Amino acid sequence: MRTFVLGNYMNANFLYVDRLPLAGESLAATRIFQEHGGKGLNLAVGLHRLGVTVDLLMAVGADEAGAAVKRRLAEEGMDTTRVLTLGSNSGYGAGFIAPDGRNCLAIHLGANALLTAGHVEQAREVFVHADWVVAQFESPDPVILHAFRQARQLGKHTYLNPSPWRQIDNELLALTDVLVANTTEAALLFDQPELEKLTRRGWSEQLPALARELGWMGRLLVITLADAGCVALDKAGTAVSQPAYPIQQIDATGAGDAFGSGLVWSLLRGLPLTESLRIGNACGALIAAREGILDGLPRCADVETFMAAAVPGYFAAGD
Repeated sequence: MRTFVLGNYMNANFLYVDRLPLAGESLAATRIFQEHGGKGLNLAVGLHRLGVTVDLLMAVGADEAGAAVKRRLAEEGMDTTRVLTLGSNSGYGAGFIAPDGRNCLAIHLGANALLTAGHVEQAREVFVHADWVVAQFESPDPVILHAFRQARQLGKHTYLNPSPWRQIDNELLALTDVLVANTTEAALLFDQPELEKLTRRGWSEQLPALARELGWMGRLLVITLADAGCVALDKAGTAVSQPAYPIQQIDATGAGDAFGSGLVWSLLRGLPLTESLRIGNACGALIAAREGILDGLPRCADVETFMAAAVPGYFAAGD
């Protein structure tokens, strides 16, 4: 099992405050939280933890953050050959988080914006061996489009998470085999704001018609619904629904990335769609039930233990 991941890196920094600041105001933070972040990084590490061989193409800056994430990936046992040093600054994000979960965030793409289609070509010796090509929208459009074109020519499967949202190029959509979007992104994808309010049953009923209107021709279209679970439309046009696992949510940040890792891992193994969605939900739940992302991305044993305990009598992945 092997994936080529178009990654990105953000040095993530969060300040917890009693309320969000006003313009020109300085506040005393009650706590600070820092970690290596980025949706592409999360997807890559998540797949690696589940036992997939990952070829990660990612850009960092010539700074301590870039050097630190390379060290961290090496400690994970991941190949950092294609973690490229481009420019002086790594991606950087800073945010204020209020007690009710509201936040204000700012990011600087830094080295991430310097990744090009040429870098994909330079990685062709590993690209040709991948079973799946995995991307998200914290990578530049030209890079994703070039990689997906190459994937189609070589008979690879493609996975796209259009987050943070921007309009999906028609060619890119046609080159995508598996598209995973949350309700906000899906409402924008289908250009129907009211879809954000749909229940899981509502999505199951409406997704086939919405996909036809969009002209979707891919293998799998998945809508993640946070604590309501997920709904997927298969190649035959059948909607499959799976509830979420009951957890005490701490922080849902990164749960979608963990879901994607679990889903791709399951599809790589040829598991049925229903079980693949369950495993994706389990991976997402394990992240949402804790603070932080990178340290908590689950391994196979974590997923199996969680699923066996959460659903008595259900045979966990790998049984």
